[in-house]
Amino acid sequence: YSLIVVWFHEHGHRHVEFPDRPWYPQKQWPSFADMLTTLRRQSFEERLALAANCPPSQKRTITQLTSFLSLAG
Repeated sequence: YSLIVVWFHEHGHRHVEFPDRPWYPQKQWPSFADMLTTLRRQSFEERLALAANCPPSQKRTITQLTSFLSLAG
């Protein structure tokens, strides 16, 4: 827990993306789940950086896959 919070404070806060929550539009501060999702997404994006030279259609697929995987817990 502490390592993820420190990582988020140092680096992750620049990359946080809140999911669409129509019932909670005023959300401004990340929960631990948001921090963990951000860490997962950043990790997947770094691992998939080798696919940077792929066609745009594959980039969309990779982006969608990364988002999906980061939300899976």
